[in-house]
Order: sequence, then C-alpha cells, then structure tokens
Amino acid sequence: MMSSIRIELSKKNRADSVRKTGLSKILRSNKRSGIRRTSHLFFSFLFSLVVVLNLLYPSTGSAGVLDAIVGHVNDIKGRLSEDQTIEGRVLKTGQIDTTAKGQDSLHWSSGTWSLVEVDGILFLQSAENFRSSPGPDFHVYISEKPAIKDNDEFSNNQHVVGPLLKPNGAAFYKLEVTDPTRVQSVLIWCKRFAEYIGSADLK
Repeated sequence: MMSSIRIELSKKNRADSVRKTGLSKILRSNKRSGIRRTSHLFFSFLFSLVVVLNLLYPSTGSAGVLDAIVGHVNDIKGRLSEDQTIEGRVLKTGQIDTTAKGQDSLHWSSGTWSLVEVDGILFLQSAENFRSSPGPDFHVYISEKPAIKDNDEFSNNQHVVGPLLKPNGAAFYKLEVTDPTRVQSVLIWCKRFAEYIGSADLK
C-alpha cells in the first residue's frame, strides 16, 4: 500500500515538473516571440516607408529615398519643437493661399506669415496657426514679386531664406535684405523635388 502511494506521488511530482518546465519554456518562447514581433513590426514599418517613398519619388533612386527618409525624420523633429516668436514691429502680414493651383492632398500649407522689423533687421515670422504637409526638404523663399501659385511659376525671382524650421507652428527667419519693399511674398517650396507647398502675399 505504502509503495503504491510513493509511486503515485512520484508520478505527480514528475507531472508537476513537466508542467513547470513547459510553462517556463512557454514564457521564454513568448518573450522571444515578443522581441521577434517588435523587430518584425519595426522592419515592416521601414519597408512600408521605403515603398511609399518610392511611389512618391519614383525617379530618385535609392540615394534619393534615403535622403527622403532623413528629411521626413527632420520634419517630425521640427513638428515636435517649441514655437519661437520674435517681438518687433510688424510691417506686413499675409495668409497662405489655400486655393492656389499648386496645392493638393500631398503638398499643402496654411496659416499666417509676417514681416517683422527689429532694430533695423528684418525677419519672417510664421504664426502658431501655420501648418504644412509632411515633406523631406521644405524651404522658405521670399520674392519682390507677387506670390506664385504653382510649380511652373517658380523662377529666379524666388530667393531662398533657409530650411523650414517648424512645419506646424511659429518660427522666425532672419533676412539678409533690409528693404521691406523687396519682400512682397513668401513661398514654401520642396527644394529637392521642386514641389509647390504654399505661398502668401505680404501686405
């Protein structure tokens, strides 16, 4: 009788050991699969991003796609940065023309821009309501001419100020010119891919 009890206990201990070992393997397996799943999602995201960028910029090649990825990362950083405003005398203001022919679902912007004078130095200021579509290489331009409305109107009348610092809010840009009459319009332009993003007449 005692012998049969010992046999039953031994069987039970082995079963418990198997269950514990099995549970441990399952936990380790789940942990590894979680890591694999995270890696899979990350690489799937990168692959999807490359595919989308290849569709958006089919003629750029692999180097162009890499530049586009870096540009979009910088775009995201700019969106996360804080608003920056400069105090001075507002000389002119204007609204981005959201009805311009060059704007579409992938290339657009909206909001207010101003020309500000501080101690004889001119600055462009985007307002907190400024918004633009995501993009890899947006730049700010000024012109002595009225605002252009589409890609084919771009010419040497547009003078680059610098990269767009904040795609969704307030930022200011120091200008080289000191004569306000030379700043009649502002343009947001994707420099690398020659795409119109938005423009405003300043009055």
